[in-house]
Amino acid sequence: MANYGSNSLVVSVDITDGGALTDISAYILSINGVSVEKITEDSTYFGLAWMAELQSGMSKLEPIVLEGFYNDAASTGPDVVFNIATITHAATRTFKVLYGASKSTTVEVWIRKYERLPSIGKLTRFRVTLNPTGTPTEA
Repeated sequence: MANYGSNSLVVSVDITDGGALTDISAYILSINGVSVEKITEDSTYFGLAWMAELQSGMSKLEPIVLEGFYNDAASTGPDVVFNIATITHAATRTFKVLYGASKSTTVEVWIRKYERLPSIGKLTRFRVTLNPTGTPTEA
């Protein structure tokens, strides 16, 4: 089993609706993770002392949050790619994380929220929340 560090992670997104995947790793300082969840439903009935759950048969990816340094100059920078106040976002974007040389997760996402985070004495950062939709591809 291989171990991978941040230097072997590649984050890509199509920078326009329906565009080609572009490596945006140089703008990303943190990612909250790619978290898969099985949907369950409370099935506790009267007389039980412990909660019970049943699986619904559905799964989902939790929202993906990327953070990094704000950049509005580059044609592939985060403000140009994610700022939903200034871009057209009528179709989903393809989001891909490559872990090392061969393992990856690819999923269509909606840009849910884009934030600029200024702070005294620090460089301005950005945060974008991506809502996965549909079935992810695990390779």
